[in-house]
Amino acid sequence: MENDVQFAREAAPAQLKTVEGFLRASPDNEKMLAVLARGYCEYTFGFLQDDLETLTMAGKTEEAAPLVARATNLFLRCMSYGLRLLGEGWEKSIYGDLEQFDKRVRSAEKGQVPGMFWTALGLASAIDINRDDIELIVLLPKAIALFTRVVELNESYYNGGAHFGLGAFYTAQGVAMGGNPDKGKRHFERAIELTGGKYLMTKVLMALGYGTITQDRKFFHDTLEEVLATSPAIWPEQRLANELAHIRARRYLAHEKEWF
Repeated sequence: MENDVQFAREAAPAQLKTVEGFLRASPDNEKMLAVLARGYCEYTFGFLQDDLETLTMAGKTEEAAPLVARATNLFLRCMSYGLRLLGEGWEKSIYGDLEQFDKRVRSAEKGQVPGMFWTALGLASAIDINRDDIELIVLLPKAIALFTRVVELNESYYNGGAHFGLGAFYTAQGVAMGGNPDKGKRHFERAIELTGGKYLMTKVLMALGYGTITQDRKFFHDTLEEVLATSPAIWPEQRLANELAHIRARRYLAHEKEWF
């Protein structure tokens, strides 16, 4: 519910380290594992990846490199806590045979949704900022399998998060390169429907992904303007996420002319 982005940014690391300290005394505590998985993904996406985008879009690739390494480490920490939440055998499985991993995912039950979601989000996010890292890229099908199973079991979890994860995947490339922008857009739209349009970050990611890959400038522009015309307070419990969505929407609109 925090409306001061900088205050939230400065407070988050200490909170996460405090929970990690408690976890050492209770290493199998599922509530703390879930808090840490979510916290590391949210902190890294909301703040570090935001900094990374700012540097990259300004052409400051050398300055961005250390931040890529740091963000990757924390996204994978999110994944690691997600795997611990899932329990024995999952960490070995995610680095193992794809067919065996798929079987494990297909047999997962609703109570495993949080672990699967945070594992998938941490992994997919790390891949997104390391698209030339083959060792990470080969794990992408496993992230997609996890997102897909979450949609099957509880599609509304974390504001339809598995839908916007799949939306980002399918809009990352055009049809000629194996992507499926229309399918990605449908996933984004379903996530928006599940939150009544109040979780603004989904609209921002949809505008960026679908709008740029299809070169639909009007869709890109109008969607981001719609976000900026919506008060971040429309969903008080997600105020911080909506404030961050406004920041991204303004940045993406500033680059509109060079992208279209």
